[in-house]
Amino acid sequence: MKKPFTLSSLCAGVCLSVQGFAQQPTTLSASQGIPVTGQVFKKKLPDDLPQAKLLFIKFLPVKLPASGPKGWGAERRLYFMQKNHNDVIPEANKQLVEAAARYPYAHRITTSDSIAYYRDQQGYKYMLMQSSFTAATDGSFRGTTSHGSGTGMSINSTSVDLYVQDLNSGDKYVFDDFSETFIYYYKGQVGMLLKKTAKQFTAKK
Repeated sequence: MKKPFTLSSLCAGVCLSVQGFAQQPTTLSASQGIPVTGQVFKKKLPDDLPQAKLLFIKFLPVKLPASGPKGWGAERRLYFMQKNHNDVIPEANKQLVEAAARYPYAHRITTSDSIAYYRDQQGYKYMLMQSSFTAATDGSFRGTTSHGSGTGMSINSTSVDLYVQDLNSGDKYVFDDFSETFIYYYKGQVGMLLKKTAKQFTAKK
């Protein structure tokens, strides 16, 4: 029987490996020539989104050796974080395909290394993105962490911005947020976009 996709099992594995460790995050925008100095707009989508073309970005696997580094150093923690990433992205990408089919405007599903091509050669203006897209592969994932014990225990959940980004200006339209535990839950993320799209644009008809 196929093992079910569960975010709780992912978080358990990643959170155990990430305590006290974080590398410098990779900037996806910079790697694709998207300006990092764009403006940030809150609680709205770009006004021309219904007339523009949007990219949905699939997760890519990380190339890893068959076995990770020995011991419990930073390299081994990152190895297991990336292995967890590789284990769950087939289901995450499947969710994306199914959820994106409900998006009512022009769109395409692609990978992060093709963003510049679709912007420059095919006229795609926007992409759906979240601020922790590379967190599990670059070691910056924090998820949900606990401090203390018993009645004095406090639980902190890292918040992730969900936004539509202009591929030319770098402007970000942050329309929602969610816990970092759910970075692979594409069904929910696209669902948030559909809800905001219906609210912002259906009302204008």
